[in-house]
Amino acid sequence: MSASRIVLLRHGQTDFNLARRFQGRIDEPLNDSGRSQAAGAAGVLVSRLCEPSAEVGMVAAETSRSYDDGGVRIVCSPLVRALDTARILARVFDIAGYPCEGPVSDERLTERFYGTFEGKTYEEIAREQPEAYSEYRDTGECGCAEVERSEIVGERFRDAVLEAAAACRSDQSLIIVSHGSAIARGIVSLLGLDPADFNGLRGVDNCHWSELVPVGVSTAKSAARTGWRLASHNIGAREDILGA
Repeated sequence: MSASRIVLLRHGQTDFNLARRFQGRIDEPLNDSGRSQAAGAAGVLVSRLCEPSAEVGMVAAETSRSYDDGGVRIVCSPLVRALDTARILARVFDIAGYPCEGPVSDERLTERFYGTFEGKTYEEIAREQPEAYSEYRDTGECGCAEVERSEIVGERFRDAVLEAAAACRSDQSLIIVSHGSAIARGIVSLLGLDPADFNGLRGVDNCHWSELVPVGVSTAKSAARTGWRLASHNIGAREDILGA
């Protein structure tokens, strides 16, 4: 068995996000805007999961089928900003009467570790660690600052998502609540690419999400490479996209 679709949702806003500080593993809570964002995203997701005609970013062949009625399963990062976002989602699904399991947490979905960058702004890093800043700016990696390597982030995220998807029933949607950097690198890994070499995917905004749908693969080689297609990216509760 496997999930009918995977939704990868970034947590709501924190004060660190507002200040443009590297959060990484710092356990920063949601602010008032973040909690409101989570409730808004949950409302949109409920309507989209219940109404196939409103699906965003999928080809006609994929949107024409009836939506499954098995509800959702929510798995999240254990960091409080993701966990509280997941709890708000679960509450809204419950109020709407839409079947919801979870949230349960998985350490592999936590944010990328940013080493000595954590808690600092780009400007502070450029001033205090100019060589490290230059390396990170040019490559997205920085071993001298103990930043977790992109491929490691992508691999652990991918493994957690695939394990959670395999545990779902075929009539369930899987919602993963995680973090911007982890989601971006995880998507690349789920698509069979190397996040250390591929930078063609922008990050996900607070309480925005990306969706993966199953791919009908025909060979063992392609099945080993990827079983999921990116159907939409960085979608949120925004009038210009959804009319929400």
